[in-house]
Amino acid sequence: MKTFSAMSIPDKRLTMQAYEQLRSMYRTITEKPGNLPIEIREKILQQTRRLQQLMDALEIEILSE
Repeated sequence: MKTFSAMSIPDKRLTMQAYEQLRSMYRTITEKPGNLPIEIREKILQQTRRLQQLMDALEIEILSE
């Protein structure tokens, strides 16, 4: 993924931290008992999976430098 290739390592690490915080927030929202509509829950879960893909790509970028 070339999206992150122009970023510095510190910026990549900061981005990883932000993605992890966002994933954690999403996880809290979806696991919290309540009346969250299934459509919203599915959208959040889809976004969580995409964040994981982006984090994986960032990790590969960081390790390759």
